[in-house]
Amino acid sequence: MKRDVFSYLNSDYRYLNNYIEQLNRVLFTAPHSAIIKGRTFVEHLTQEVSKLEQYGLLNTMTQAERLRKLESEGVLEGEIGRLFHAVRLLGNKAAHADVEGELEAALNIHKSIYKITCWFVETYIDYNFEADPYKSPMPLENKSSDINVKVISNLIKKVDNLISKTEISDKSHEEISASSNIDEKEDIFEDLIIESIIDNKYEGKKCLIDELARLKESSKEAVEGLGEFTPFKRYMHIEREAQKELQELIFKASESDRAQLILVCGSVGDGKSHIISYFNTKYPDIMKNFTLHNDATESLEPNKTSMDTLNEVLDSFSDEKIKESNEKFILAINLGTLNNFIDSQYGERYSILKKFAQDKKILENSIANSSFDEGSSFQFVNFSDYHIFTLKDGKVQSDYIRSLITKITDSSELNIFYSSYKKYCIECSNCNACPIKANYELLSNERVQEAVVELLVQCIIKNKIIISTRALINFMYELIVPRSYIDVNSPLFKKDIFKLNNLEYIRCLMPNVIFNHKELSFIFEALNTLDPLNVRNQKVDDFIIEFNNSTEILPYFKEYIDYPKGYIDKINGVDFEQTEDRKIRHELLKLFIRSYYICGKGDIFSLRDSVYQNYMENLYFWNRGDKPKLKTLYDNVKNGILKWNGEAEKDQINIFMGKNQIKYKISEDIELKVNTSNLPKTEDTELKKFVSIMKLRYKSEKLEKSYEIDVDFSLYKLLLQVIDGYRPNKKDKNHFIKFIEFINKLQETGSNNEKLVFTEKNKNVNKKYKLEYDTEFEFYRFVEI
Repeated sequence: MKRDVFSYLNSDYRYLNNYIEQLNRVLFTAPHSAIIKGRTFVEHLTQEVSKLEQYGLLNTMTQAERLRKLESEGVLEGEIGRLFHAVRLLGNKAAHADVEGELEAALNIHKSIYKITCWFVETYIDYNFEADPYKSPMPLENKSSDINVKVISNLIKKVDNLISKTEISDKSHEEISASSNIDEKEDIFEDLIIESIIDNKYEGKKCLIDELARLKESSKEAVEGLGEFTPFKRYMHIEREAQKELQELIFKASESDRAQLILVCGSVGDGKSHIISYFNTKYPDIMKNFTLHNDATESLEPNKTSMDTLNEVLDSFSDEKIKESNEKFILAINLGTLNNFIDSQYGERYSILKKFAQDKKILENSIANSSFDEGSSFQFVNFSDYHIFTLKDGKVQSDYIRSLITKITDSSELNIFYSSYKKYCIECSNCNACPIKANYELLSNERVQEAVVELLVQCIIKNKIIISTRALINFMYELIVPRSYIDVNSPLFKKDIFKLNNLEYIRCLMPNVIFNHKELSFIFEALNTLDPLNVRNQKVDDFIIEFNNSTEILPYFKEYIDYPKGYIDKINGVDFEQTEDRKIRHELLKLFIRSYYICGKGDIFSLRDSVYQNYMENLYFWNRGDKPKLKTLYDNVKNGILKWNGEAEKDQINIFMGKNQIKYKISEDIELKVNTSNLPKTEDTELKKFVSIMKLRYKSEKLEKSYEIDVDFSLYKLLLQVIDGYRPNKKDKNHFIKFIEFINKLQETGSNNEKLVFTEKNKNVNKKYKLEYDTEFEFYRFVEI
């Protein structure tokens, strides 16, 4: 039997298949959401193709730019290239305006995605794969309730007849279970279905999940445009430092006599459009002076590229027209697009703009002054300079993420989520067994919020992911709603919640969801690498033994975990000695360790990463230019460099000449001095603009030359391991190619032209020899030391 093409994604691309499952689920019921899901799937698939083709940098660009690059490199050709663009264009239309014939458009995207996935599987996963002809999808049956679309349609008609006559009373699941009469059970069950339909169709939102759905990436509320700013977006809006900077530029540019082009630069989904649309709503009198353009929406004309469009809209700022122009223009543009534009065929027309971008180092990984320049017609703010977190006293903080969580959990009547929780969750028949309610309450815990912030920052630093505001909001939804176990799109999802057994309920709880579901998104994939279950030390091992041998387990949670009231009451009374409940003990152990990481109390063991904490402290001091605090950092990196090729004497580095030797090693003297001339300098104690990779310089006094290396977390961690005796393998060396090149350059500054030291490894005593050049008599001599 042939495998379904999407099943090929389950191994290494499970999160992509997750989008397909969601698309199929809403294809006929919510075609707009299906279109957005389809567009998101294809964007992520294109990013995976970019990685596989060794074009990782493309993932900082827009989808259109990625596609053009992959086409120019011959990766995407013919029909496949056209299909990628077709999904992109249709997705853009749906994102920024209503699409006529949404269901037809969704079905077209479904077919395109099938063909694209077949191409991907055949090209990168299974070369022998043969695609079956595409089959049009059919409306799904509701498998969880065994009630098909026709049955529900008939029930809706009944509701229409009953709604004006009587109010159907609540009937609990316990009543169904208690009834022994089959016909009576069916009548009660039918009443429950009718009640569910009434709740959703006639009486408005009857569950917290309906409000939480606004946070989903596929929600129309999640898509930004320059013009609209809905009440929901107004509520979710959080003021950021980049907003303050942009506001000042807009106000001053509005008053300027010159033409003004404000470049609002950044990455995909970082909130550029959101903030501009916010200004549109708050300052309409000022914003009407500006023409607005978002490069992400691009021209939908198939015969024009985004470069063609930019050339048209920026015509007033070309070299030949800028002096006479008095236009005011705000351009939201991704850094990759800006780079491509000034280097494109149109670049000659915009040499002044190009020089501005180079002088301000907009396209470089550095922090430049972006305050208003009265003598220039060009201004900029770079959202990439601002992170979703700040550094203060060597510690991570994020008022932005915390504020975003507060928008969802704050116990205020202005909070639509809390109002829904208070109105519907407290009195719900599932209130003591609903993981959605339990997770919402846990996320309201300040300690949990701090842990979520720290984990997200670790993902950014350790895995080098870019978390956009859009992805962050969707992440909050996934944290609360365990949709891997509950189909919230079913009108009977409350029945699914009631039916959750103890094991399923435990797996639905946030501490397990956050670390154990890498298929949900790239953020969860990164979080999976931080799972505290992977931390092993003596205290953790001792606790695991104690936990497994205890007859009473739940008291551990009460004493050491800061849960909301009733968070795990559902599993009270479980007999852990019973065969069917033994699995629960293991799941509770995992839940305990993960919970202890995010909301533990007391001091039973440590799960923290000391190397990461040390790196963040160094990152803070480096960005401040605090030299006295950086000596250990420079010494560690230097020692890691010297020991990269194996243990050597002080101020020596091993070198490889020809075939690697086992019995002999060859070393040279090398003199490395620290050069701190490139250190940033600021007196600020809280860093809001900073680079997350440290650029360390070392100099050779002999050659009077300095060499610079970028030190990120991965390299820093590896160098500390090297100092402790670890020998880098082939994979390490392939991963850190630039560092290998850096070491090779440093070796040129060594003594290899004047003296080499040979060590002969013996069992008892190593022998040493030196080969040196006598400059006075101009000959080499080889002697034992």
